[in-house]
Amino acid sequence: MSARVNLFLLLSALLSALTGIGGSARQPQLAQAVAQEKVARPVAAARVVLLARPVQALASLVHAAAAPMTRGWALLPAEPAFAGRRRE
Repeated sequence: MSARVNLFLLLSALLSALTGIGGSARQPQLAQAVAQEKVARPVAAARVVLLARPVQALASLVHAAAAPMTRGWALLPAEPAFAGRRRE
């Protein structure tokens, strides 16, 4: 980047920083004043409701020891991806 572009970026950042600081001295806009007033009001206390987990019966030893009937995985021979390429 040229020196002119760097100088322009530096001055632009400086101007943005200065205008951001100077904006706090102005009076807030109406929407900001209303929002600040709503935030300043105390919040009503919410009723606390404790939820309990549903009770679940324990599994019997016979049900816990039984293995599920599923099909096993069969590993089929396959060639690696690089094996199909032509070698020169």
